Amino acid sequence: MKVSKKVVALIVSSVLIGSFVGCSRTVTGNKEADSGLKAFNEIVKAYPEKKGFHEELKHWGFELPTGEKFEWSKDMSANKADFAMVMLADPLVKAGLDIDKLDENEWLYELAGKNDMGVDLPNRLIKPYNVSDKKQTSSGSEHSLRRLLKEDTDMIKYHEDQKHYGLKLGDGNEVQWTEKLGLNNADMIFVLKAEPLVKAGLDVTKLEGSGWVFKEANDDDMGNGPNPDQIVKIYDIKK
Repeated sequence: MKVSKKVVALIVSSVLIGSFVGCSRTVTGNKEADSGLKAFNEIVKAYPEKKGFHEELKHWGFELPTGEKFEWSKDMSANKADFAMVMLADPLVKAGLDIDKLDENEWLYELAGKNDMGVDLPNRLIKPYNVSDKKQTSSGSEHSLRRLLKEDTDMIKYHEDQKHYGLKLGDGNEVQWTEKLGLNNADMIFVLKAEPLVKAGLDVTKLEGSGWVFKEANDDDMGNGPNPDQIVKIYDIKK
């Protein structure tokens, strides 16, 4: 059977259009979240030795230069900490923080000890964030993070001036990471709302030497309204 040139051209055109449409699809459901996911994965790929997995918690983790960790869950139904900022507790305690005065429903405290590999761990203050309790299976760290972001794509925002992506973890808390390693010395940033810490005794004038700095409330929240008073810690992964 003969097929006219016109029909062939139409078929080719349809295939090309379908290909372009396929290329424009997002993996999380949001282009901004897709870009943030890609930027974070590039950081982890650059430092694979910093990535680990906690079997009991079903958590992936990325270790930061001063011992803190950013963690994300393999399975949202495993616990209430789908994301977690794991921080050194002692510097904040030295600045006046009374761990016992923190809301135990919002914060976790882990005493110094050894991990499963026998490595010494310091006292840790943990800020968890629950995305969902949906059961999920994922095949690796990248897939796990993608599934979490797909559940709530509004968590990721891009800051044009800073060239940073911000993962909003509720009520003024967030984790930020650079669009590209090497842009500046702020490869990753932990941001905590100051109010609950101050109520628990933290003196923001005594943060010197802790690595944390106090940031007053402002209106520059990646275009999403005002920021509360916060404390901020910057990590230069390249060091």
